[in-house]
Amino acid sequence: MKKRFLLFSICLIIVSVIITSVISINVNIKNFISEKEMELMTYCRLINMALIEEFEAGAEVVYVEAAKNFSDEMGMRLTFIDMEGNVLADSVEGPDYVKMENHLGREEITEAILSGSGKSNRKSSTLGAEFLYVADTLEYQGDKVLIARVALEIDKLRMINDFIVKTSLLSALVGIVVAAVIAIAYTTTLMKPINEMEKQLKATMEANKKSEQIRKDFVANVTHELKTPLTSISGFVETLQDGAAEDPEVRTKFLDIIAIEAARLKRLIEDILIISDIENKREFNTDSDINVRESIEEILASMGPIIEAKQVKVISYYAYEIYIGGNPDRFKQLMVNLIENAVKYSHDGGTVAIKAERKEGKVYVSVKDEGIGIPEESLPRIFERFYRVDKSRSQKVGGTGLGLSIVKHIAALFEAEVKVESEPGKGSEFTVIFRG
Repeated sequence: MKKRFLLFSICLIIVSVIITSVISINVNIKNFISEKEMELMTYCRLINMALIEEFEAGAEVVYVEAAKNFSDEMGMRLTFIDMEGNVLADSVEGPDYVKMENHLGREEITEAILSGSGKSNRKSSTLGAEFLYVADTLEYQGDKVLIARVALEIDKLRMINDFIVKTSLLSALVGIVVAAVIAIAYTTTLMKPINEMEKQLKATMEANKKSEQIRKDFVANVTHELKTPLTSISGFVETLQDGAAEDPEVRTKFLDIIAIEAARLKRLIEDILIISDIENKREFNTDSDINVRESIEEILASMGPIIEAKQVKVISYYAYEIYIGGNPDRFKQLMVNLIENAVKYSHDGGTVAIKAERKEGKVYVSVKDEGIGIPEESLPRIFERFYRVDKSRSQKVGGTGLGLSIVKHIAALFEAEVKVESEPGKGSEFTVIFRG
């Protein structure tokens, strides 16, 4: 869009400059010719005044000599013509002036006879060159005696005209360059907010496209995640209805599996609702004081059976009593997901380290395990909903695939930042950075 606008602006400037230059050139040429006509007319009248002085002094005027002398002084062609159109002398022809044809039909001569002065621009039949002619009638003692005509070769005018044209074209070129630079600068300034709007629009469209894809993926994943436990529950119920319920041992086993799948289904729905509430801004982060140490200790106490089953050693470190502002329940949900993941994905008998400290005005809470770790290519995606690094292992440990997504959403609710460092086979460390 910027290129099209700039091209249009430059084209408009060039057309405007060309039109202006053409008009300027024509005006300059006309003005120059007009000035030259006035200059030639002045020469004619000065010559006539000099002749009148000769007449008054009683001197006999030799027109051939006078024409030559005046011409040499002016550097222009001079012709004397009587009122009948006969040539009396010509500075160029010299003694051969007698061979020149009658000039009564010449435009400048006819005009001079009628009005006292005349001018024209034409090709000379005598010399074959173009001249600018200016003629003035000499009146002496009430009679029109003769006509003095001065001619300037049109080639000289054209040389001057060429100079004017070149000057105009050079000025036009400079004007175009300057205008183009101004147009580029102005276009850049003018287009800046438009470009920003265009970028924002593209970003919004890209975000909408991405959101739509996430929505489709979410629906597909939710359908799959709901279908798996429901299919399992439905299958075991049908088996029990078909007579398996008569066997107490089989019945107990199947009911235990149904209970596990129902619990998994319940937890999946609860996790989906948590994300939905935060995403749709139906929940705001309250400004309660959260004791980080007490909250984490409560979580560890409630997770005692899971920790014991894995025989994991949990080490916690708190520099001192640390408080953050926000919703205590959401903070616990965030920490439950991080600690539960660390325990579940640790090797039996491994160690999980939890640390909370204040640095540079911020609160850092980290959970580190010595478990299976996360491949580098999976790190950018682990916070996506239903993304699993190892699907078979995730299903085995009973995860919904929403734990880290919930961590990300709750962190956003706290305006906190989540960082992760991991190496396959050596474990992972998740750090949540809260504002102090």
